[in-house]
Amino acid sequence: MNAASHAWILNGGVWKAAQGLPLGDRALRYGMAVFETVGVREGRPIFWDEHRAALVAATKELFGQSIELTAPDLHREAGGVLRVYVTAGDGAPADPVRQPRIFALFEPMPPAREEKQTAYLHPEPVAPFARGRKTANYWMQCAAQAAAQTAGFDHALLADHGGKLLSGAMGNIFLVLDDELCTPALSLAVRAGVMRSWVMRQHAVKEDEIAATRLGEAKEVFLTNSRLGVMPLRYGTIGAGPVGAALRDACRREKILP
Repeated sequence: MNAASHAWILNGGVWKAAQGLPLGDRALRYGMAVFETVGVREGRPIFWDEHRAALVAATKELFGQSIELTAPDLHREAGGVLRVYVTAGDGAPADPVRQPRIFALFEPMPPAREEKQTAYLHPEPVAPFARGRKTANYWMQCAAQAAAQTAGFDHALLADHGGKLLSGAMGNIFLVLDDELCTPALSLAVRAGVMRSWVMRQHAVKEDEIAATRLGEAKEVFLTNSRLGVMPLRYGTIGAGPVGAALRDACRREKILP
């Protein structure tokens, strides 16, 4: 953790400074944790209520536990991302979750990057799990993203073993196909990202099970996540288009982006 980062653990309803988790926590031992990544702009957690609701629902569904959750206090000028985790706490792999831990890590915003980034389709199919909930078992996504960057791209796009497009390795994906804005359906265990929901409030979107082979038919492709907001992508000969550009402009107006 660098000097500009901060970490907290929620203890008795109060956020307290922390350096890390106990080594016996199952988040460290087995990746048993759920999380949300929250954009922070000028000290304000963006879409906090939606992120909190997603964490509460994931904890109830996967751990069978109810939690109370508030945001830690952030410096009013802070800009970056807040990662909030609920862990399975201590225990053996098959033990029920009785005392989950809640911790948060703030990371400052990295330097600005190009506004039109590149993507390729990851050659290995993936198998979603945890019914689309965001878990700390993120190795698959990290490996796909690393492979994309080694190949000279900014992002990896993922498909399942049936050839259906799922998402980006680090966010949700949208395509303009046949003049309709489309996104992979939640029936594929796609992550129901907060920025995905925001786009669907701004624009008519068709949720569908899209064959990854149709990527080449798209008029435009863009990625959404809490760090980048809406990021137009170049995929093969497909470049940025008006739908993604308009949504990215809307992100700036609503101060979702710096």
